[in-house]
Amino acid sequence: SATAITAGGYHSCAIRSGASEAICWGYDSAGQSSPPPSVNGTSGSATAIAAGGEHSCAIQSVTGAAICWGRDSYGQSTPPPSVNGISGLASAIAAGGHHSCAIQSGSAAVVCWGYNSHGQSTPPSSVDGTSGSATAIAAGLLHSCAIQSGSAAAICWGSDSEGQSTPPASVNGTSGSATSIAAGGYHSCAIQSGSGAVVCWGADAVGQATPP
Repeated sequence: SATAITAGGYHSCAIRSGASEAICWGYDSAGQSSPPPSVNGTSGSATAIAAGGEHSCAIQSVTGAAICWGRDSYGQSTPPPSVNGISGLASAIAAGGHHSCAIQSGSAAVVCWGYNSHGQSTPPSSVDGTSGSATAIAAGLLHSCAIQSGSAAAICWGSDSEGQSTPPASVNGTSGSATSIAAGGYHSCAIQSGSGAVVCWGADAVGQATPP
């Protein structure tokens, strides 16, 4: 059985119950479905896992270090010192199209790395530790989202071609906030605080931003 699950471009990953090892399956063209010994149970295990376009990331048990594997053409599989255990650790992790994000342990600051064509790897000051931090993180194709500490407001950055980085008032802190958040290709979704309602925004060509 499993304690955590995630789905990427053409692969999936989970953390197995008991041993807590990271297990992935599916397309493995760049090694995205081959977790390293540090999290696959050989020399270490995992507490959180995320699958991106052609890469995967996890938080190592015991150390709390962010570890990624698979495609690294934009540095998406090379976590910075602030979360890889050198100068800091991670409490949450997300993998997007060609970038990754994490919440730093202690400071709760959002840290991102990898492809940054649309600013998806440059968190705003409201969550990067400058003027605010985050409790949850999500990474989409070319955008990222987080829930701000304190206000619980949904905040997104990066590509906004379909409005995917513009959370509505019902979850952005204006008239409501969020408890959970997710980012897809060109749309995003959140669970509204209090009501528990699912709210989505962005591309809706096939109804992906219109919850039933």
